[in-house]
Amino acid sequence: MLRNLVYTRVEPILTRSAQFCSERKLSPNQLTLAGLAVNFLAGWAYSGGLFILGGVLVLAASLGDLLDGPLARLTGKASRFGAFLDSTVDRYSDFFLFGGVTYYFAQEESWGWCLAGLGILLGTFVTSYAKARAESLMGSCPVGIFERPERILILLIGSFIPPLFGWALAILLIGTHVTALQRIFFVRRSLS
Repeated sequence: MLRNLVYTRVEPILTRSAQFCSERKLSPNQLTLAGLAVNFLAGWAYSGGLFILGGVLVLAASLGDLLDGPLARLTGKASRFGAFLDSTVDRYSDFFLFGGVTYYFAQEESWGWCLAGLGILLGTFVTSYAKARAESLMGSCPVGIFERPERILILLIGSFIPPLFGWALAILLIGTHVTALQRIFFVRRSLS
């Protein structure tokens, strides 16, 4: 949802940035894997309670995630494997980020927030799995109010405004599971 609203406005900037990356001989898969490495570092920052640093790193990793597709199209390297790699790396990145948050709250013995972190991890994976499975059954799954861009935006808001971090986690917990349920009900209606 957020991707569709924002992408058309930033597409010219992404195209110029992709051109810059192409001139430096960067490949789309290199950007994808670099984003994974930066998200690993962000997860480490979150695990130590360094929420602002985690947010800065997530923001940096998100730039790579925004650019890998335009770079692939610009250079003629768009492929089904690249799309698969991008989606798979996103799941690892989600684990690093929310696993780091969960670890932090476990170390602090803040068990309610620790459980919220585990719930966010579960919701994130079920949301993505439900979409992938629906697409394998029906070709598309155009529903879901809380996809990855929305999750990252909420995480960034909580990271940069630490007093809102708990609220961000609550929104992430609810939003991921609402999206999973939306997809389940969509598939049920479509296949009935």
